[in-house]
Amino acid sequence: MSIIIVGGGSLGSFLAGLMQEKKEKVVIIEKEESKVEKLKKDLKNSIIIHGNGCNPDVLKKAGILESEVIVACTRHDEDNIIICQLAKFEFGISKVVSRINNPKNEWLFTKDMGVDAAISSARILAKLIEEETEISHITTILNLAAGEISLVKGIIEINAKVAHKKIKELNLPKGCVIMTIVRDNKVLLPNGNSLLLPGDEILSVVADVRREEFKKMLNSPK
Repeated sequence: MSIIIVGGGSLGSFLAGLMQEKKEKVVIIEKEESKVEKLKKDLKNSIIIHGNGCNPDVLKKAGILESEVIVACTRHDEDNIIICQLAKFEFGISKVVSRINNPKNEWLFTKDMGVDAAISSARILAKLIEEETEISHITTILNLAAGEISLVKGIIEINAKVAHKKIKELNLPKGCVIMTIVRDNKVLLPNGNSLLLPGDEILSVVADVRREEFKKMLNSPK
């Protein structure tokens, strides 16, 4: 299977790594030049292209005419919806998947707009908060990749190793990505400068082999 991922941030690169391990052909389009070299170093079996995924010529360069799946995974919903429309209506891609950064934009990400499947991590976690009043340690929400990867929720304890640190300062285990933070009933979409605080509820994608290591970071004393 040939897959194009537009957006080489933490989520896009994590997804690329998973697909790469499954021997799929993966192409990543990343418009920030500063990220390109790191992606090439970390994902040696994937093709990394520097460019804007909203540009049809860049998509052609990435091989969209021969691709089966495209994932719009940037941090900007307006870019993601443009990418999806180009992929579906301009190039006829059979499966178009998109990330939704702001839950208020969910109404846009429909089949009529070229989106076959859309995922809003903020909406998933918000729903969990409504359904469960207490979160303790790490709870598995969804198993992926035949149980090798899990979508998990957890709470940062007051004496956790990660408390009062920015995400970019953490030595997160390989195969772990923090996707969403909930603080004071507000859903936050994190980046490298996001500060983690005691009591924060987080939604993360975690490789099963790293689960215990990740759990210790949230709960063990400093």
